[in-house]
Formats: sequence, structure tokens, C-alpha cells
Amino acid sequence: MKISNENKKIIVNEFDKVLKLMKDTNNISEKLFYFSATYAMVLRILNIEYDPLLILIHSVLLSTYSNINSFANNIANKQNVFFSIPEKYFDKIENNLKDLSRSINSNDEIKIYKDLQRFTVLAYLVTGNGNYLYKKGIINFN
Repeated sequence: MKISNENKKIIVNEFDKVLKLMKDTNNISEKLFYFSATYAMVLRILNIEYDPLLILIHSVLLSTYSNINSFANNIANKQNVFFSIPEKYFDKIENNLKDLSRSINSNDEIKIYKDLQRFTVLAYLVTGNGNYLYKKGIINFN
């Protein structure tokens, strides 16, 4: 990623703050609220310093947030209650956010892509088809 070390540090620091806040609560809505700061911070940096990888990071984090939010809203509205979030789902989100933060900090683009790929799987898992594939054992959560 070709952005300044200062801007990388801003992203990494924000991700670290988000991670701490997410770990400090068991409330799904609160975890999701904090997670929304990830793609928002990437967008702020993108507006200052352009890099196409920032667009990908923003898109994947926003998509992950949107899918989880939609899933949570369906549960709250008693729709699609047959869906289930796998046990320790948010632990995986948090661990992957930590990995992404480290990858950005070390400017390891290959690792960034792998971290983003894991986020897309985690985001897909809370869609109808993704949850179906998970329950069939096709999507391995571990």
C-alpha cells in the first residue's frame, strides 16, 4: 500500500481502539457500532491519500458491516430466525481485524488480501445462502 506511514498509523490506531471496544462488550449491536468505525476511518484516509487498496479495504469492511447489520435487524424483527450466528463469530471478526491491522502496519499486501478474503467469508456467512452453506458444512468457520 502506497500511503504515508502517518496515515497507516492512523488506521492501525483506530482499528486497535475499535478492537478494544468490541472486546469489552457482549452486545452485538454495540460490537457492530464500533466495527462501523473501521470502514469510516479508511474512507477518511482515502479522502486524504489515494490508494486503490484502500478502496478494497473500505468496500470489504463496509460490506461486512452491512451484512451483519442486516442479519441482526432480521433477528430483531423476528425474520429469518432460523439463521444462526456461529458460536464465537465475533471472536473471528475481532481476530481478523487484529490481523488486518498488523498487515496494514507491516505493509504486507499479500496478507492484507488474505485478511480481506476472510472478512468476505465472515460477511457471507450471515447471508441466507452463506448460512445455508455453513450449516451444510461447506463453509468451514475455523
